[in-house]
Formats: sequence, C-alpha cells, structure tokens
Amino acid sequence: MQNLDLTNLVLGAWLLFVVIKRQLAPKVVRFKMAFFVLVTLLGAASIGDAFNKQHLQISPSQAVVFGGLSLASAIIFALLRAWSYRFWVDNNGLVIRQGNWVTLVWWVVGIAGHLGVDRLWTGSSVTLLLYLGVTLLVQRGCVWWLASRKYPTEMRANAELQAERHHDRDRRKRRRE
Repeated sequence: MQNLDLTNLVLGAWLLFVVIKRQLAPKVVRFKMAFFVLVTLLGAASIGDAFNKQHLQISPSQAVVFGGLSLASAIIFALLRAWSYRFWVDNNGLVIRQGNWVTLVWWVVGIAGHLGVDRLWTGSSVTLLLYLGVTLLVQRGCVWWLASRKYPTEMRANAELQAERHHDRDRRKRRRE
C-alpha cells in the first residue's frame, strides 16, 4: 500500500499546489468539468487498486460512514471556499473571480482534516484524489452559480467565451488529425 499511498500524496500535493496557486490569482469564471471528472475517476481507480491489489480491509459500515463523512466534508469545504471568493467584472465585460487568504485557510483545514481521518481509517492517503476531484467539481459549480447570481447578464459573455474556446480547441484538434 506504500507505493499507492506515496503516489496519491505526490499527485495530491502537485494538484493542490497548482489549484491553490490558480485560485489565489484573478481568473475568468469558467465551468470546465472534464479535468475534475478525470481527477475523480483517478481517485476512484486508486481506491479500487487499494482494495484489489493492496488488500485494503474495511467493513461495509466503515465504508458508508467514512464515505458519507468524506463526501459531506468535500461539499462543505467546496462551498466555504467558493463563498470566500471575490467577484467583479473586468474591462472586457467578463466576470472574474479570485480567492484570498480565507480560501487558503479553508483548503488547509479541509485537506488536513481529510488526510487525518483517511490515515485513521485506511492507514494511507488512498482517498485523497477522489476527495480532491469531488471538492473541486463542487467548488467550480458553486463559483459559477454564485457569479451567475451576482452578474447574470455578464456571465453570458463568460459562457460565450468558454464555448468559443472549446470550439477553437476542437477545430485545432481536427486539423492535427
């Protein structure tokens, strides 16, 4: 289990560094789910490997309790981080978001709590990637929703920009093929 544990810690630390760095910088509000779904799937696969290859032993009731509490924690900390953001409209008419020191505190408390409970429950960090994928997906959705409530008209420009970038990326991909 040590290799899987180390892999989860390294991937989780790298992902956290990148995510927190991006969340503290001003960014256009977007809702791209693919990356967060991928992280969630990698996390689920990691847990599957822990059961199948590393012989993780837990009871079904432990899985339900820990899974439920972990999911609740992921959602609660995602909402707290999203609510800590500042939103404004830039000169191009796009809604911008930026986290702050409170966002960072919610990250530290949420991850430290999750890792502590994960260590007690599994003796490893096997659920870290799944937790990160879920919490980031919920946070991104909440940020989009909060920005849409505050700036409903301006968020149409954000959605159009996102659709345009997606279309451009697909066009470049087709040219390469």
